[in-house]
Amino acid sequence: MRQDELVTDAAPILLVQPEAWAAADPDPSNRALIAQGANDSNFLGRHFSTKLQFGTAGLRAPRGLGPARMNRVTVRVTARAIGLHLMDRGLQQSGVVIGYDARPDADIYALDTALLLTKLGVPCLLINDPCPTPVVVWHQKMRAAAGAIVVTASHNPAEDSGYKVYGSDGTQIRPPVDQEIESLMNFSDLPGDGDLASEEEVEFLSGSAAVAAYIESVVPSGVSITSQMPFPQWVYTPLCGVGGAAMEAACVRAGFPAPVRVDQQFEPDGLFPNLPFPNPEEPGVLDAALAVADAQGAELVLANDPDGDRLAVAIKAGVGWHQLTGDELGLLLCDHQISTTSGENRLTASSFVSSEAVQALCNERGVEHVRTLTGFKWIMEPAVFRTESSWIFGYEEALGYSVNDLVLDKDGISAAIVFLELFQRLRDRNVGPLVRLDELAREIGLYVTRQASGQFEATDIEATLASLRNDPPDVLMGSPVIAVADWSTKPDPFSANLLEFRSASGVRMAIRPSGTEPKVKIYLEQFVANPRGNLQDLRDGSSELLKSLGAEALSWFDGEV
Repeated sequence: MRQDELVTDAAPILLVQPEAWAAADPDPSNRALIAQGANDSNFLGRHFSTKLQFGTAGLRAPRGLGPARMNRVTVRVTARAIGLHLMDRGLQQSGVVIGYDARPDADIYALDTALLLTKLGVPCLLINDPCPTPVVVWHQKMRAAAGAIVVTASHNPAEDSGYKVYGSDGTQIRPPVDQEIESLMNFSDLPGDGDLASEEEVEFLSGSAAVAAYIESVVPSGVSITSQMPFPQWVYTPLCGVGGAAMEAACVRAGFPAPVRVDQQFEPDGLFPNLPFPNPEEPGVLDAALAVADAQGAELVLANDPDGDRLAVAIKAGVGWHQLTGDELGLLLCDHQISTTSGENRLTASSFVSSEAVQALCNERGVEHVRTLTGFKWIMEPAVFRTESSWIFGYEEALGYSVNDLVLDKDGISAAIVFLELFQRLRDRNVGPLVRLDELAREIGLYVTRQASGQFEATDIEATLASLRNDPPDVLMGSPVIAVADWSTKPDPFSANLLEFRSASGVRMAIRPSGTEPKVKIYLEQFVANPRGNLQDLRDGSSELLKSLGAEALSWFDGEV
């Protein structure tokens, strides 16, 4: 029996008193829950003993009661902390841009945020309809606002909500700013309705106007018109998220035909009733879109995640479909961006857990490439601070892509338009994306990637990582380990809870705990320097070996190191 399974009558140590929470919480259902559980120590400990912490992309948690869940009190406490942080830095007059997705209560959380910040003297622009995250981020940059907040849980399950926070440089907040804001989240003094301004004091912008301004700026006009071949029929799904209208408007401006809709997934619905899971990385999520494509005879499927900042692509391959991995799509987009730009100061970036293929391509083409920590807050840092360079591309393997410096975050809408452009250029050569990947493999070598992940107790994850630091594996897939990198020993800002192993046969393994849930993530890559013969057979063989290696690595976290 684990220690946390022992029955105890000890009174829990509470971060906030339930009576104080009930007095501040405007949600009557939460107040009723508190009244019912007032004498239940397990209930009190579960709901009032811990608080949310900033993860890889802000706050993210199920909606519910208490400071460890997303709710109106937690949102108000967080908004106040952000406002106080801006005031401490003398940035409050520059204001904040606020947006939200289509999940339940997201509009309420956004309005509470705007009203509380306004009361503190921070002017707010609230985009008053659900809209994609990149739209909000673009508006922050255009207004030179001190920050932006997007109420979204991105591709998390339907029961979750979240809070993405952007700093004065236009990127997602990084240490120490996130830690400083966290330290100001005071649950011993809870803001109430009296701490809110009136709605008349807030500047509102309609979602349609916000999207239109963003599209006019980030999407080139008529990019497809010069092609000699008509664009084929294609299918698109926003996965019940907020990207549909923006994507169709972007296609109109770029000159591409409107996609065939996946009707049951087109309108925003934060309950995601027609999806197994709202993450296009997960198996089966694109099945409905692929079925529509088969019925229509289409050869291309695109999808955004629910807040529109990620892009997934599937290509017709014979009688079936090939969904491009995040790394394959990243390589194709980078190749296109390099091919359609010029200059000696071009700059790209990718995360350490992404494929090294993009770095190899940039080295081959004479383009500077930076490897960064996980998360777009790090990927976009060079775009902001390398002022002498010209930013052309950044990506992470989790389907996040930056194709311009107008949005200082991943942007699934503008990335989709760039992909459609490269797809058309390849058609003009009578080749497709999969053939282009083969051509690139002949040029820079073959890079095959695969991932594995599993949920474990946080203590087990840390114990296993500590063991691996002290006693790393000797071999990977039968090949000697020739290099070990422990990123926890690197100086800030490059320090991270990440381990990396390399073998003599070209295998790379990176292991890190998730920043948002009790999960370990394992990133695997096989490099073949001079691939011969059938490349697809080589990919399939490497992928199966990496699958086995991933399963072996996960077993280490079950005590089988």
